[in-house]
Amino acid sequence: MEKWFGAPDVVIDEEEFVTQFRIDSNTQSSPVYFKLFSFPSAPGVGVMSIRGSETTYDWIVNMQLWSSSGLAQFVKWITPYGWIWNPIIPDFIRWVNFAQSPSIRNVAYYKVTTRFVNDVLAGYGGNLYDTIRITGASLGGGLAIITGAQTDAFTVAISGLGATLGRKAFYPPIDEEKLNTQTFNFIPERDFIARIGGRAPFFQNGECTAPKNNLFGCHSMWRSLCEIQYKCGTYGRPVPCRCVEQFGYPLPERNGTRSFEQACQEEEAAWNELFSL
Repeated sequence: MEKWFGAPDVVIDEEEFVTQFRIDSNTQSSPVYFKLFSFPSAPGVGVMSIRGSETTYDWIVNMQLWSSSGLAQFVKWITPYGWIWNPIIPDFIRWVNFAQSPSIRNVAYYKVTTRFVNDVLAGYGGNLYDTIRITGASLGGGLAIITGAQTDAFTVAISGLGATLGRKAFYPPIDEEKLNTQTFNFIPERDFIARIGGRAPFFQNGECTAPKNNLFGCHSMWRSLCEIQYKCGTYGRPVPCRCVEQFGYPLPERNGTRSFEQACQEEEAAWNELFSL
């Protein structure tokens, strides 16, 4: 973070705070992983970042939480005049999930993240935060959208699975207005996963440099970050080496004494040294 923000202690990783909450709330057994970042220059403000899918279990949770939405969308797309079912799809998904609700609630990551935000805003830890913003990518983005809508926290997701169609199946149910006014999702073209669940009105489509035959190549937080930096500018932030080396973006303009190649070589050497210990 020091390299990203250009100076030490601009952003603080509140790891001990989150760990203590997981102990106090008895949620250590849940596989969901998230961080809380604070800003010394903005007291009372925190940013919650929720990890995306990394394990097989994460993907199983994905399927359990969003399979009904995905199935309903598929049936709608292949049915002539399928759009006529739009008004009842949320209720249909709620009915399907009601039969599965015990098993789904047991693995619902969002229950932990929503509880964390509610408890922190209610004063857990000594009333340190009065404003929480939420972010995440992929599964983390979907959880961020759900958590933000359930807690009135503004949310920015990258390739997050939607909650519009399944909003009545979550516990507590999500107010559609909260989804429509408090969540934003960056969705690359050909990212089919991020379209599961339905999109709320605030979203931004982006281009994707992945080959057309790469089915899941556009569902990448790193590729999306590279696209955002390339199209919108870096504003002094470093460009990840993989943007050029893996995703084919042009070399960024130099703003210091090192070339991009030199900087990437040094970072790769530091990375290899870290994991060789």
